Amino acid sequence: MNEEANLGGWWAGLIIGLVVVVVVVVVVSMLLVLASRINAQARAAVRELEAARPTTQPLVELSRTNDTLQSILRGARAAREGLGG
Repeated sequence: MNEEANLGGWWAGLIIGLVVVVVVVVVVSMLLVLASRINAQARAAVRELEAARPTTQPLVELSRTNDTLQSILRGARAAREGLGG
């Protein structure tokens, strides 16, 4: 009788261990699938950003042009004040 009770504990432990392993495998599998989806979406986003680069690159030049025009405007205002206007 004592051996049967002892084996029952072993079986219970084995079943619990197998359930834990199955749960871990399922959770890791879900994480891998989600990571794969995120990777695909990130690659698609990078491709879209690369495609948008040529159309947004002139905006950098616009900032430089704006700075230059501001400098010219300050110079013109200073010249006007110097001429008494």
